[in-house]
Amino acid sequence: MSTTTNIFENIGMEIQPAQAAMFTSLARLLKERHGSRIHLYVRGRVEEDAYRKNNSDGLWDTVTNDNVHIPALQKEGLEEREVIAQARRMEGLIGEPINRLALANRQMGHAFAVGAWRHPVAPFMTRASNIQLLHALTESMAFWEREIREKGLNLVMDGSKFMAATAHSMGVPYRRLSLARFETYCYWAVNQNFDHPGLKETYDALEDWPEAEIGESYTLATQKYEFERYDRAGRRIIRTLPESILRHFYYKARGMEKGDSIFPSDLITSPFRILNAQRRLARLATTGLEDLAGKTFVYYPLLKEPEVSIMQVSPEYLSQHATILSLARDLPAGVILAVKENATAVGRRVKSFYDQITALKNVVLLRPDTSSIEAIKQAVATASIAGTASMEAAILGKPTLTFSARIKWGFLPHARVVKSESELPSLLRWAVFGPFDADQAHEDGARFLAALKESSMNLEGFGRDHKGSYVSDEKDTAILYSSLCRSLGLSPVEASRKKVA
Repeated sequence: MSTTTNIFENIGMEIQPAQAAMFTSLARLLKERHGSRIHLYVRGRVEEDAYRKNNSDGLWDTVTNDNVHIPALQKEGLEEREVIAQARRMEGLIGEPINRLALANRQMGHAFAVGAWRHPVAPFMTRASNIQLLHALTESMAFWEREIREKGLNLVMDGSKFMAATAHSMGVPYRRLSLARFETYCYWAVNQNFDHPGLKETYDALEDWPEAEIGESYTLATQKYEFERYDRAGRRIIRTLPESILRHFYYKARGMEKGDSIFPSDLITSPFRILNAQRRLARLATTGLEDLAGKTFVYYPLLKEPEVSIMQVSPEYLSQHATILSLARDLPAGVILAVKENATAVGRRVKSFYDQITALKNVVLLRPDTSSIEAIKQAVATASIAGTASMEAAILGKPTLTFSARIKWGFLPHARVVKSESELPSLLRWAVFGPFDADQAHEDGARFLAALKESSMNLEGFGRDHKGSYVSDEKDTAILYSSLCRSLGLSPVEASRKKVA
């Protein structure tokens, strides 16, 4: 589908609960400034009813529940040949195996999340057959085909990979608000791989830049971890169990999708599983950075799973356990792999995971309270599938290895991508022994951080309040709008009149 002269004429916008206030303000600005028709998409029937009921000012021209995969997964009497033929048609449109679409959804991609096998799975997903899964994937794509065509959408925003992949196949621009993974900086990703427009060009154009200063995790992540640590505290987990059970049956009584998202048995046993896993990790993860003083080690911080950094951005490498095995196998003699667990992943992994990791003689588990930044600084190199720590290491001028080519810092000379496991021994030797120009890497890392900040938008008002609810500042709306226009190759003033290529 070709773009029209007014990119903001018909907009399809999916709102995530965390960003509702921010995107509502943005939608209102677009409607006031450009007369946009805003078609809102939500992920549940109750949300759909609520937005329709509270749409007295006509902000939303339509409100639609795009959560079509759940009924599709439960569809009976499907004709196998027809489903497969439709799935292959979709594969032709998107240019990749259709099962990769499942990876972007925590339920449909659950079986691929080998590092989160004990993450609760919905009953409807457990019972679904392969044909029902293929039907759900094709229906999710077909939904967006119809919406884009019938409503004449010129721009779609902030939806899932189904939205992104379909829009790309139809030539419709897609934008998604994404975290730059530094402080409160965000950017408008232009595709399903979360590509950051203008970053490399900004990097190349810079002539001077300050020293790189980086603290612990970026602001939104720090806030999230604080609340999750509080929620996962031993006594609180048990104390909130009755409340969780009552909430589950409330959702179920109201016919909400959340009421079918977990088995009651998983809901009841999950708190105790988390507590047992925390005890097991505390028993095995006893190494501190002081114990590694004077030793050569590669740092490997585990990602939470299911996680978009693995499932959607890095479909070629789905197993962190497998990457740990590969790294341990190919490390030079005398070099240690120091693994740090992600606190939010505790209780999701298979029971024997930590025992299997520590059984490797050249692998140690770092204490859960170990500072990731300090581990990066002390390590000879950092390895990850595509995690934030790899970017932080690159910013600090340290050698970094990632198993995904879809990283925005991959153009830095000291950020190497493992394209084939046959390359891993030589890449590890380079990371440990060089040749490596530390001074140049330090400069390149500082330059990258400056480019990241300059090509992103600083949403200082976006975060969580003391209750854990997401909040945003009115100033953020103007920043979002201006950045959105620039990402489309337009200035805010010209946005309603010029053609987008």
